[in-house]
Formats: sequence, C-alpha cells, structure tokens
Amino acid sequence: MKTTTIRETEYRFLLPAHETQQAIINYLRDQGCDLQRQRMTIQEDIYLDTFDWRLFRQDLSLRLTKSGGKSLYTLKSIRKTSGRQTEYHEIECTAVEKTGTPGDISSEEINGKIAEIIYPRRLLGQLVVRTRRRTSRVVYPDATELVINFDSVAFQTAGTLKHLPCHLWEIVIELKKGESATWAAKAENIAETFSLPPSLQSTLIMGIECLGITFPAKNPPPDLVVSADDRLDIAVKKILSFQLHRLQENIPGAVADVDTEFVHQARVATRRMRSLLKLFAGAVPKRSADYFTGELLWLGALFGAVRDLDVFSLNLIKFRNDITLAPQKITELLLRQIQRERTSLLAKLKEELASTRCRIFFLRLSTFTARKPAIHPLAPLALSKVAQIAPSVIFELLDKTISLGKLLLLKPKLRNFHKLRILFKKLRYSSEFFNPAWGGSLSSFIADAVKIQDCLGKLQDTVFTRELIVGLLKKWKGSLMEPRLIFILGEMYQLQREIAVARQNEFQEIWKQFGCEETLVKLGKALKTESTPKA
Repeated sequence: MKTTTIRETEYRFLLPAHETQQAIINYLRDQGCDLQRQRMTIQEDIYLDTFDWRLFRQDLSLRLTKSGGKSLYTLKSIRKTSGRQTEYHEIECTAVEKTGTPGDISSEEINGKIAEIIYPRRLLGQLVVRTRRRTSRVVYPDATELVINFDSVAFQTAGTLKHLPCHLWEIVIELKKGESATWAAKAENIAETFSLPPSLQSTLIMGIECLGITFPAKNPPPDLVVSADDRLDIAVKKILSFQLHRLQENIPGAVADVDTEFVHQARVATRRMRSLLKLFAGAVPKRSADYFTGELLWLGALFGAVRDLDVFSLNLIKFRNDITLAPQKITELLLRQIQRERTSLLAKLKEELASTRCRIFFLRLSTFTARKPAIHPLAPLALSKVAQIAPSVIFELLDKTISLGKLLLLKPKLRNFHKLRILFKKLRYSSEFFNPAWGGSLSSFIADAVKIQDCLGKLQDTVFTRELIVGLLKKWKGSLMEPRLIFILGEMYQLQREIAVARQNEFQEIWKQFGCEETLVKLGKALKTESTPKA
C-alpha cells in the first residue's frame, strides 16, 4: 500500500459535442503546433459515500479508480478556484489486491480523515463514471509544451440509486513545460476561440447534476410543504406523501443490506406516519386511518426487529473497551450469534416487503395521498385549517410531557421514562410536520425536544439491551456455549445498569431547561398564539 499527497492544477472546459475535439486539433495545427497523439485510455471511477452523502456534504469526494489493470483510491477536496483555473488537494493510495468491497480502504491517512465523518455508516458505491481519454502532447512554436486531454464522460448510478445514464465531453489542459502565464494565456485562447464554458465543478458534482440525483432529505419538496392556511386533510396527505417517499427510497437499501441506516430510516418513516394518523385522526376517514395505521404497525414491527439487533451490535462494539475480560475473539463470536439472528429477521422482512399485502398497502396509500380532496369530506376535521388545529395539538402534547416529566423527577420509574419518550416523539413529529407552516419558527423548540428525546432514547436502549440479553440466554439455554460469552453478556447487562443511572441523572439536568414556563412562552411565540396551557 502506497499513499501520496499531491496538488493538481489544471484548466477544464466543457465541449458542446464530441466533434469539437477534432476542430480544436485542426486549430492548433493551423497555429503551427506540433501534436503527438498518445494512446487512448479508458478509466472507471466509482465514487464512494454513505447513504446520506456525508463526505459530499463536507466538500469531499472519495473514488476508486480502475485503469490499466491498476486500482487507486483518491480522496479529493476542492481547495481553490481562481477564474477558470481550479486547484485540488488529493490523497492517493493503491488499492489492495482482492479487496473485499470498494469501501475496504487500506490507507490509514484516508481512513483517518473520513472515519469521524462517516461513522457509523458504511461506504457505498454511489456513482460510476467511465471516461475515455484521448491525450495529445502539444508543443507550441515558442516551445511551450501542454498536455491536452479530450474526455468523453459517461455517468451512471450505482447501488440502490436508479437513474438513466448521461454523457458529456470535456477538454483538460495541463502544463508540461513552460511559464504558467503563457500556459494560462494559451488555455484561455482555446476557450475563447471555441466559446467553451469553464468546467469548474468536480466530476462528482457534474455527475450528480447530470443524472438529477437527489439526496435523502428530511425537508419536503416545495409542493409538499404544509401551509397554515391548508385544509387539515390536505396537509395530512402532503405529510403522508413525503413520508411514504422516505419509506420507499430506503427499502432498496434495506433489502440489499448495504447499510443498517436504511432499515432505521424506513422504520422512522412508518412511525411518523402512524403518529400523524393518530394525532390528526379527525382529518382522515376512520376506515382509511385504521387500515393505514394497522399496516404501518405491521411494517414498523418488521423493520424494528432488525433495527433492535443493529442497535445491540453497535452498542457491543462501542462498549467493548468498557467490558473487562472481553477478548476480540469472544466479542466477534457474540456478534456472529447476533448476526445469525438478524439474518433470519431480515429474510422475513424481505419476504413481507415482496408480498401482495405490502404491494396493496403501498398502492392504496399512494392512491389516497394523490386523490383530490373531497368537496364534502366525511372526516369531521378535514375542512379545518392547519392554523386552527395544529397549535392546540402541539400544546396538548407539551402539557402532557411536562406533567409526566415532573412526575418522573419525583418517581423515576423506567416504564414512565419510556412513556415520556413516546410523548416526546409525538411532540417532535407534530412540531416538525407543521414547522414549515410557521416559517421554521419551531426549529429552536424542536432542537430542545430532540436533546431530551435522544437522552431518553439512550436510556431506553439500556432497557432493550438488558431484555435482549435475558432473551438470548433463555434461547441459547441448553446449547454448548463458550463460558466467557456468558460472562461478557453478564458484564454488558451490568454496564447497562450503570449507563441507565447516568442517563437518568443527565435527564434531570436537561429537564431543568425544558420543563419550565419559559418553554411554554417560547412555543407560544413560535406559533404566534397566547393560548398556552398552564405548566
């Protein structure tokens, strides 16, 4: 494995068509240049990122390049753009032979720069770029020597993304010998002669734009943004439509099992839709609401069973250093046991996702959300405006959370912590659903709610982990087990107790800032209403 850090400076221009290449060559010859064509090269680049494009959001690109029988990883960031000249900073390393997946990177330098950004996500092949490069060595009469590359670039998506392929053409001009100023002038001359626009975007960005790739986003597109003046039934359909999209866009990744986050996000989407239908049941015909809620509960349980084991595995890896006498071999044995359990549950999930029942559910829900609103709807709250209903629902949830939170300070029972967590989810979801209707004024309140929900979520993880450990020991009872495996499970069980106590103490500190009159006032201002309930 060899790692190098390089700087690359070049002029890049877009060509209107493939035929422009020959026109430029003819022009250079007319200028008295000596052109020496080199052989054609074909290169394939696989751009790697997490399912939610975490590297790209940090202005980084990571690619696996295959050319001439060699493979090379490159981590690149655009450092400087001046006029039509672009400067990059790159780290390169040779790919190890017979690497397991494109994401198995052998460079410690590259891994060190991306580890914190992507954890705990996996790297996936997101985009494939195939470049046919025709290179010419160009020597001008004044002895300036350039390397001119004519690139025919084809883009196509990889992994779970599905987009039609597209093409474009570029010219890349590099200085081989001579003065930088002279090189710049000659590059600009070519561009001006043929009216070539600069190509300042990276290949990755061009591919994303060319293919029309959209990233997973928590914010709905403009046509699904809820307005305060929307009828409640229309608003509910908008929210359901967006959450259905989020569920469906994560299913291919969940089925392919390329990253545990696909299962997690799909599960969250089912929870959000269930919460919406319960909180605003009066906006949807009861028969439809009951059917959709029941099917979402069924689907959510399938995703949840897999997700729970994913959480356990992540916690086991995270707490490995805190568990005494836990050698690598034994923890890996436990992870394999959990993986076998997960494989069975994932197979069940895949089977059900491919079932007639699931297809009918998706068809009925998509048809329901696309249907024009009834002139005389049966649902009692359908014609109500969002501004009339949403604030009272949000305030009612806040009132319940504050009441239960105060009770928990007096009687900190674990089951009540779980009830409070569920209430906070409903409060957060309802606030997020209607935040756009109030111009994003609820964002600060949502951020405060998320802090407590996260704390309660970590506390609930300890409860789940202990229950899972007890269940595994019962399931494996009577089978031959490594004694140290049982010991590690016992250590994990005890560790969860300690973490639970720490989370309860953390909750008390966070709650002091949330469970007060100031929160009610803050929410009232955000919703532009003074009808706040008493704390």
